[in-house]
Amino acid sequence: MSNVTPLERSAEKLDKANKRRPPGKAASTGTFDADGHRLILHDPGRLPEILDELGAALAEYGGNLFVYTNRLVRIYVAPELPGKGISRARGALVLHPVDAAHLAEIAGRAAIHKRWDVKSETYRPINCPRYVTEGYLSRGNWPELRSLTAFVEAPTVTLSGRLLDQPGYDAETGLFLAFAPIPGYCAPPDRPTMDDAAGAAARLLGAVSEFPFCDDSDKSAFLAGVLTALLRRQLHAAPMMAVTAPTAGTGKTLIAETFALLATGRRASVLSLGQDDNETEKRLAGVLLAGDACVALDNVERPLKGELLCQVASQQYVRLRPLGGSGMVSIPTNALLVATGNNLAVVGDLKRRVALIRMDACQERPEQRTFSTNHLDEILIHRGELIRDALTICLAYHAAGSPPVKGLYPLGGFDHWDTMVRRPLVWLGMADPLIASESLRDQDADLECMRLLFGAWQEVFQDRAKTAAQVVATGLESLPATIGHAHAELYDALQLACTEKPNTRRLGFWLGKHKDRIVDGLMLKQAGNDGHAKVALWRIHVVEPSAVRADVHIPF
Repeated sequence: MSNVTPLERSAEKLDKANKRRPPGKAASTGTFDADGHRLILHDPGRLPEILDELGAALAEYGGNLFVYTNRLVRIYVAPELPGKGISRARGALVLHPVDAAHLAEIAGRAAIHKRWDVKSETYRPINCPRYVTEGYLSRGNWPELRSLTAFVEAPTVTLSGRLLDQPGYDAETGLFLAFAPIPGYCAPPDRPTMDDAAGAAARLLGAVSEFPFCDDSDKSAFLAGVLTALLRRQLHAAPMMAVTAPTAGTGKTLIAETFALLATGRRASVLSLGQDDNETEKRLAGVLLAGDACVALDNVERPLKGELLCQVASQQYVRLRPLGGSGMVSIPTNALLVATGNNLAVVGDLKRRVALIRMDACQERPEQRTFSTNHLDEILIHRGELIRDALTICLAYHAAGSPPVKGLYPLGGFDHWDTMVRRPLVWLGMADPLIASESLRDQDADLECMRLLFGAWQEVFQDRAKTAAQVVATGLESLPATIGHAHAELYDALQLACTEKPNTRRLGFWLGKHKDRIVDGLMLKQAGNDGHAKVALWRIHVVEPSAVRADVHIPF
């Protein structure tokens, strides 16, 4: 039986507890050891202070740690492993989320961590505990750390016209310039002239002089792709580049690779379209989350369309569900998308979000052509000089005061791209890089249907208002003693609009969808309701040329 009284037992416990408790005051965020290293003391009851100290240490350390899409990430070289519908070149840089284990490693580099040792009655070094790194990650908000817009692997120009060509983090833009000195690169002149820019454009086109562009607008669109590749990280939105030719082997993929080589020094990351939109969405989310700079949709065999691609081209952020994840995340869209295909078809709203580059070798077997040099090798050899030339064009336009360009509207939804890419090229006297995209309208079955129906309607009814039922009835009228229709063109147009034998319900839906559209100077207008049947009346209104500003070229 023990002779220790309850009072003595309590006193003994209190003494042991005091020995475990370190002497003196708790450490503050400004604690350093004798050698000037930041010191974090992991004492009991100090978790909030420890997390604050860890944040201060990480902010001071900098290193390869950033805040991106509300996550902590690092920039690293992607492993050469086959992905699900995504392939990357060797040495590709991507963003990788930082987990608690890796944060412990970074924390160990950023500060010395110690805990009170009862036996030696002194502070002993430790690894940053997992509960600390997990607690820091769970904060979900790290204002003390650097916010990352994107990493870039080549010199670039900011929206304000400032040249960025020194490696490291730029606080104004949030860009991290992740490149070593590029052979052949030297900074453009401080205030390049129009002549400097014209010479630069000529040298860039000289690098692709053996490619069979259809006309000057396609050459201008190629230059737009080069500028977009170098500036895309800062642009809130930019058209998708699309390279098309009638025959395989013309050089479409080489053009896409040229953009990627200039921007990154490597070939483009290649994304295969999924079997359905959901699978494609997850793959696209994967490359955007990883921060790939240039993504190629190579050899597209089906019509290019979809709400997601429209959003990626025209919005600064999209909400997507990544591969392997169930939750939605908001992701920046600052990657250059390049689609290639034989007689590439672009349909729906995506047409106005594409800058088209057309090529035609006018040969049955264009892949059998011979070239004077290996194109991609030459691009790599002269990469530094070509980057300088591309940036010279942007800087020259900015140095001239970014003057307005006659005949060009500001391009709605693509304002930064319009100012930084399209206008400098037209200012130099080159063709509008979006002219070639007008050919996409000729592929538009819906546009052709509007053209036929509006024209036939105006010819048959002039400006008289009609219900959908009245239009269908007129279209179905037959010629006496024949099997033909009295208004054959109207009937054919109604078949297109209704996708089968004309009927009132389908036509009414089509008319509502195309209300107020203008084609060839004719506008579909709703003209109130029929007083008896209580259904919508429609008529075709002739629009005066001045009302549609025919004097101004609007490719989109």
